[in-house]
Amino acid sequence: MERERMLSVIKKTIPMGIVLSLVVAFAANCGASREVVYSKEFIPRLAKPTPIPAATKKLWDTRNEKANLEQALKDLTKIANENPGDYDAMVMLCRGYYLLADGHLFLEINEKNASDIKRKQAENFDLGIKWCEKAMATNPAYHAKVAVAGAEPATAFNDITLNELDAMYWRYANLAKWSRIEGLMTLLANKSQFTATIDRVEKLNKNYFHGAVNRYRGGANILSPSGNKAEGRKQLEASIKEAPNYFGTKVIYAEIGLRAEEDKAVKLLNEVINGNPNSIPEIAPEQMIEQRKAKKLLEEEFK
Repeated sequence: MERERMLSVIKKTIPMGIVLSLVVAFAANCGASREVVYSKEFIPRLAKPTPIPAATKKLWDTRNEKANLEQALKDLTKIANENPGDYDAMVMLCRGYYLLADGHLFLEINEKNASDIKRKQAENFDLGIKWCEKAMATNPAYHAKVAVAGAEPATAFNDITLNELDAMYWRYANLAKWSRIEGLMTLLANKSQFTATIDRVEKLNKNYFHGAVNRYRGGANILSPSGNKAEGRKQLEASIKEAPNYFGTKVIYAEIGLRAEEDKAVKLLNEVINGNPNSIPEIAPEQMIEQRKAKKLLEEEFK
């Protein structure tokens, strides 16, 4: 609250031409902080990790059901703790906690419980970030710079290879949603990390995860106070064109970019609802949840 009061004073007493640059500098010092825990001892990625048990795999494959995902996360946490170099298990935890927060918990939000649910979302996004960071630390150069020397993660992003790309991307996804819940100051404070992440993703694989690069840049332009909103919409549309069967971008676009174009938003949300989640089999559970999110947005935001 004190941060918001100070920001209000800045806006009232300083010409708007320089407010945004001051806000970014202010945010760097005033954004919410989170605890980062790395092992000082380097733990390399396991060359041959133990296969995920069939029962856990079955739960993971039906992660569109909240109870199944929660049990899968418990199982995977045990596996990752017992096998610290199990990169695949750690990335599944990154993705799983993101899905729990961004999907299942989002679907439970209503006017009465919004504060409690957002707190739970933030906690789960933070768990996702932590597992991603542990997975990224299986890269020796990243570990030396960040875990041992204490440098900011973004300073070591150029050391990340295709081997750690999933961990870096899902760290960004969790951190971006966590920051959004924490508020504008935190979002602005972490903006440079987001940009550095996506720049590295683009360099390693410009077509990564169903139009992720344009999806990030479009969302950032729309949500940032200084962003180019028209350019952001073009970037989200480009992401949809890259991966027309991926539901997530359409839901994001309707939610943040089309509030003033209700007909277009409704059209996109109905495309999601009536689409085939199995069109991208490996993420069918996420697609099913995006369909439920689209229904929620239609019922609550675009009546």
